[in-house]
Amino acid sequence: MSDNEYAYEDSVLEDEETALEMAALDSDSMMVEPKKEFINHKTALSALLEEISQKELQWNHRCDITSLTPIVLEKADNDLDRELKFYQQGLDAVLRGKQELVKSGIPFERPVDYFAEMVKSDSHMARIRQKLLDQQQGIQNAEEAKKQRELRKYGKKIQQEKIKEREDQKKASLDKITTIKKRLRSGDLGDADDFEIDIDSDDDRKSKTGYGNKTKAKGGKPMPNKRRQVKNEKFGFGGKKRGMKNNTAESAADMSGFNAGRNKSSSFSGSTNKFKVQRPGKAKRQRTR
Repeated sequence: MSDNEYAYEDSVLEDEETALEMAALDSDSMMVEPKKEFINHKTALSALLEEISQKELQWNHRCDITSLTPIVLEKADNDLDRELKFYQQGLDAVLRGKQELVKSGIPFERPVDYFAEMVKSDSHMARIRQKLLDQQQGIQNAEEAKKQRELRKYGKKIQQEKIKEREDQKKASLDKITTIKKRLRSGDLGDADDFEIDIDSDDDRKSKTGYGNKTKAKGGKPMPNKRRQVKNEKFGFGGKKRGMKNNTAESAADMSGFNAGRNKSSSFSGSTNKFKVQRPGKAKRQRTR
């Protein structure tokens, strides 16, 4: 066969393959999935349920308990609350099962000499218990932190109100003082009770300082009260401190405290060393080494 014949056969095969592919695509597009039918055979299902039912058996062979109180969760993501509900439901089932076993006369308590290993180890149960306690502590800490934040907000609000109240009082007092100054300058003070300001008299100030006694001393100064006098006698009067050691003409001329024997020195009796030995100079000391 020549090359032309081979080329012709290849083109025919390619056309047939293309036609088959197009036909397959058309058939797929035309196919429709059959509708699924759901059949509910109530009679057959009821018969099967009756067949597997164990109502005729005694309770100790079935050991099934249905909870009387359904589980109601306020928050589905609260693991601690959910586990607590499961625990309460299981505890209720155990108590009811115990009553049924007592009625049937079946012993259920473990003998004293019986030993059985637990399904879960004690360390595993301790970890679970610690995890639950940590979750509970975390919830309590979050609630406590929330309360503290609210208290801080409330305390800050109260503090701001107090500061504002003080500022208002200070402003009102300054306004009253300004008004009094204006009236004093104008000479019309008016009624002092309108300002609600108590002005201390000189006698009040003297009684507060302790020098309110009208008895005059020799120098014309007022005598201190009894309390001040007692303190002066106990702790000393105090008095002037500055210039107490300065000499005066009288103190300089007073020679009553002078003792010549005790105060004997070279300045009074003259020098006792007639020939004073001088230290040689630096150059001379270096030559003698």
